[in-house]
Amino acid sequence: MMSMATDRIRFLHCADIHLDRPFGGRGLKDYSEMRRTDVWKTFESIIRLAEDELVDFILVCGDLYEHDYASRATIQRVGSLFGRLTIPVVVLPGNHDPYVANSWYKTWNWPDNVVILDNEKPTVRLDALNTFIHGEGFSAFRQDTPDLSTVTRPFSDCFNIFMLHGTLDMNFSNRPFNPVSSGELADLGYDYYALGHFHNLKTDFKLKNAANPGSPEPLGFDETGDHGVLLVTLERDEHGKKALDIREINLAQKRYVLLNLDMAAVSSQEEACARLGELLCSLDLGRDLPRVILKGRTPLAVDCEALKKPWMENYPWLQILDETRDCYDYGAISREENLKGAFTREMLQRLKDCEEKGDEEQAMILSAALDLGIEALEKGRIDARFDGGLFKGSDRERRLI
Repeated sequence: MMSMATDRIRFLHCADIHLDRPFGGRGLKDYSEMRRTDVWKTFESIIRLAEDELVDFILVCGDLYEHDYASRATIQRVGSLFGRLTIPVVVLPGNHDPYVANSWYKTWNWPDNVVILDNEKPTVRLDALNTFIHGEGFSAFRQDTPDLSTVTRPFSDCFNIFMLHGTLDMNFSNRPFNPVSSGELADLGYDYYALGHFHNLKTDFKLKNAANPGSPEPLGFDETGDHGVLLVTLERDEHGKKALDIREINLAQKRYVLLNLDMAAVSSQEEACARLGELLCSLDLGRDLPRVILKGRTPLAVDCEALKKPWMENYPWLQILDETRDCYDYGAISREENLKGAFTREMLQRLKDCEEKGDEEQAMILSAALDLGIEALEKGRIDARFDGGLFKGSDRERRLI
């Protein structure tokens, strides 16, 4: 017979909201305003969800707002939304909203139910809920490994929660953001590790009672899929055994979608347009933000602006990236007794070596370099459209999550 729970807490775990994020780089003012509005709508949805679910408290694990852009009006609006709740809101500063001298966390008069965990006061005990919370956030825009030796040990009569804005089990030696390991956290003995910093949901850490909700509203094309918050339940039975339940709740207004269009068998601009339409018809109008990547080898020179024009009314924020490659007969070129032939022979040998070693990443780089080299040797230039898909991670690098 199963033991009945005699003690329980339920709370929302969110992070990386990034209020007042500029959403720059696209040259589209309307797009930036739309996305900032979407972030606000999702933030308000979090407040409504907390009320509807009658949760005991909310955890915000870093990057609530953008320090460099958040205005007085923004903070006033945030404070008003938090203040209408009758439950505690525990906020941890992140690397985008650190607890620095001019931080709004220091200078604003927050409602009584809002608790800011900082380097001076990193803990709070919610006595009415038998809950103890420790936070490791940011007091600067960049921080190295936190000193976990100073962390308060968990209380046997409490639910113990450890909040962290940082990286777990990842090697970022050149760009540290509060890096820790699962082993280090496990040794602390907390019941739940509430993470923030990375913008995609992750609940399958080596540390089984750790979770990262991701950004509730996705912020770029490296944040595809559904986004939202975590509804977490911790309960203790009559024998003192604790159990954890984590439920994902999607709240996002928009969804970034990546689509590949194979151009290898496409013979004309008109056919490419028709194929594009077939891809787009599967999307959710008004919600999905598509980026279509043209793939494959083709002699066709595609006009991307003309290609997307018929679909702009329904998909005004449609992006098309051309990552196609020209068709070259490298076997024939390698037999030429000239610079092109010598270059091709050398690159094909290096590709063969990578194949034998199973080094797919290096093979992708070499394959792109071969195409670029032959294009430069034949045409005396490199087509600006070409990157061979090598820089798809640049969104994340530019944002320095």
